[in-house]
Amino acid sequence: MSAICVPGRKKPTEIGDEDSADSSPTKCRCVSSSGNSDQHRLDCEREDYLNDVSVILPVHDAARWLDECLQSVLEQDFQGSMQLSVYDDASKDDSMNIIRKWATKLEDRGVHVVIGGHESSHPKGVGFAKNQAIVQSFGRFLCFLDADDVMMPQRVRLQYEAALTNNNCIIGCQVKREPEGSTERYARWINNLTQEQLVTQVGKVSIFLH
Repeated sequence: MSAICVPGRKKPTEIGDEDSADSSPTKCRCVSSSGNSDQHRLDCEREDYLNDVSVILPVHDAARWLDECLQSVLEQDFQGSMQLSVYDDASKDDSMNIIRKWATKLEDRGVHVVIGGHESSHPKGVGFAKNQAIVQSFGRFLCFLDADDVMMPQRVRLQYEAALTNNNCIIGCQVKREPEGSTERYARWINNLTQEQLVTQVGKVSIFLH
């Protein structure tokens, strides 16, 4: 889970990695919670932000985890404006139906939901999906969430507050693995990153970059 804040940006920040080929920003198609294209086009050069935080959620065949993941978005105690930006990377399972179901619940709670994706025969990779979710987002702060993760209820609020008081910074958080003790080596590494290491691990770990 991670988040990025880029104050005053005129163009969404992109996170690139080995999976992000063909991820140059383009205008994207938004899909309503009912699954219908509303033909709404988002201007990638926008200067105004409609939400305080956009939760960036790339998805690929994540049906088994999405209920818990999206429940954790719903349970955030953040009082500012929040958006969920989902990009489906050619899922073949029931991911999209689950997302649409939760979109209605989230919208009822005041969380704006935008859904994009593609239906090609092969996924384009998590880097591509993240970039596209960023392009279609409206938030000043970009809060990264993996589809197989859940957030503690205070996560967005605490990282948002920390980012507001610390300019030009990266704000990280520790993680808890379930079941406890699983991937012990990874959990030990991610929970003990130094300030210098955190800078180099943007996009891989739990961060809030300002």
